Amino acid sequence: MRLVLPIVLILCSAHFTHAYEDTTLEDDDFAEFEQFDVDDDTPVDDFCEEDNEEPVQKNNIPPPKDQFETNIEDELLVEDEDNEFEHFQDPEEFEGFQDSAPRSSEQPKITISKVPITVRPRWDAYWLEGILCCALAAYALVYAVGRAKNTSIAINFLKLHKPLLDDNFTLVGEMGSDVVSVGDDPGWRREAEHCFTMWCSGRVCCEGMLLTLKLIKRQDLVNVLLGFVRPSPDTLLIRVELGKDDSDPFVLCVAQKKFATRLSKEMQDLSVFCPERRAGDKHGLPSTMNVLSECAEATGAFLDARVCSALTQYHKHVQYIHVSDRYSGPKQMEESSTTKLPETERVMLVSLALGPDGGGDELRPLLLLVFYMLDKIKRLRLSKEALVKCEKRRQKVAEAWLRGAHAARQEQAAQRREEKRKQEKERILAEDDPEKQRRWELKEQKRQQKRKTPKMKQLKVKAL
Repeated sequence: MRLVLPIVLILCSAHFTHAYEDTTLEDDDFAEFEQFDVDDDTPVDDFCEEDNEEPVQKNNIPPPKDQFETNIEDELLVEDEDNEFEHFQDPEEFEGFQDSAPRSSEQPKITISKVPITVRPRWDAYWLEGILCCALAAYALVYAVGRAKNTSIAINFLKLHKPLLDDNFTLVGEMGSDVVSVGDDPGWRREAEHCFTMWCSGRVCCEGMLLTLKLIKRQDLVNVLLGFVRPSPDTLLIRVELGKDDSDPFVLCVAQKKFATRLSKEMQDLSVFCPERRAGDKHGLPSTMNVLSECAEATGAFLDARVCSALTQYHKHVQYIHVSDRYSGPKQMEESSTTKLPETERVMLVSLALGPDGGGDELRPLLLLVFYMLDKIKRLRLSKEALVKCEKRRQKVAEAWLRGAHAARQEQAAQRREEKRKQEKERILAEDDPEKQRRWELKEQKRQQKRKTPKMKQLKVKAL
């Protein structure tokens, strides 16, 4: 009994002290953390009762002075709110950031590779520029050589054929700064690098003659290259303006087949007065030539034995011979209908193909043939029947042209009236006046009914 009573007292005191500690922990919210701090400071080696009693004894021991000073410093650092760079020192601000780059105190070594210096440039990188430079150089070279070649052909023509022109005309050539000539004599006027013109006047049977020397564009590299595919010769175009009383009215054309086909489609006078093409065999000419004629009598008188023999011998150099008293140039487009008769003139056009040197021995007989045909046209006279037929044909063409011009004028007037009526309708519909609109509609209905009613002729009967 004596031992039981002290044991019961000890157990009751232990239970009381344990309940007191629980109530104190519940009152202090931060007591749990303080208890953990104290437990962390005590070394735990073995779970024995002796070790559990030691921390209770140590809690009663006052903390050392150094630990007290450090706690004060921590509280001062926490309460320091004026430090604006504090968030850089807080490790929680950089959560999830991992510094993957290893930090080393050694400086990185930079290795510079030795690249060999290329003294010789790579020309294959400039192939496009090289091609362009070569093309420009070739174009400049071709221009200089071609221009000199065309000039030499024009001068060669003057040396060979200017004496013949001086014998037949009083004035041959022109003077000026841009003139190609031999010495100080008149010569060609340079219209372009490949085109030269020369005017001749002072001869009977004509008012004047214009010579146009159209050469190959030797100064153009593109045309030179195209010349290998489609070669074309140098040409001399002769345009002789005839007087009003120098010839009877007729239209005649002698040409190569390809030129005859093109001229009959393009030229206004040939398409109207000479719709048919005849073979040259029927008139004593080579088979490569065609004849377009308005009057058979004029054809027989013009193509005599001398002309036929010259054309047969030099037919390769004669492209076409066109004689007309109603020459008005190429056909006018159907879209641009004119209300005036085109101006016509009496001309003789001759186109000659020159040789490689600009015309040599083969050109002189053809020039003599041109002068012979001028005299032939002056002496040619048609019969009365042929003249009447030619005049009637020209009168019919003029009347047809006037009818076409009158129809074109009427169509233009109708278009203008229709446009004016549309403007008037838009103006009336734009106004907010129903009475005006009603009157305009009645007026339009009357006009339409009047157009639909057939026109009746009134016959007047005299009283007996």
